[in-house]
Amino acid sequence: MSLVDPFHAYIFGTSFWYGLRGLARLTDPVRVSTWFRPPAQPVLKPSDLELYTIWTDGWQLITLALMLLIFSNVVPLPSALTGKSPQQASQTAAKPYAKLAIMATIFHHVTTGYGAYTHWVRDSHHTKAMDIGVYGNVALTVLGLVALGWGMGEEESVKKRS
Repeated sequence: MSLVDPFHAYIFGTSFWYGLRGLARLTDPVRVSTWFRPPAQPVLKPSDLELYTIWTDGWQLITLALMLLIFSNVVPLPSALTGKSPQQASQTAAKPYAKLAIMATIFHHVTTGYGAYTHWVRDSHHTKAMDIGVYGNVALTVLGLVALGWGMGEEESVKKRS
């Protein structure tokens, strides 16, 4: 097993992407609100509702990053947390939910990438945040598809040994 294969690159890359975006929203929601304002629109003071939404979005992204790491089984978890004995773990697939986790996060990359794209194509809304959103989501979607197609080799070898 290599930590440079498409599966690990996608899981760690997506988790980092979500974590970074989440931390930015938690630590400075006012600045994040300015990232998404169209350049043609004057800088306004964000409302309490905007700040609340940005802050809760940050916690959701952190949670999504953690769930992806857990469900993909790329980080060894202590049996006290998983409830599995070493014998049980060896009798089941090494990553039983990994493909579903990847498909769910690809869905998220496609939908948020599309949302960024709808602003990115408009001159009045084109910002660096939209550049990052479009290119980052496209890259992670492609990497996720590669991981699904060719990066799940370890799981296949577990099935063959059974």
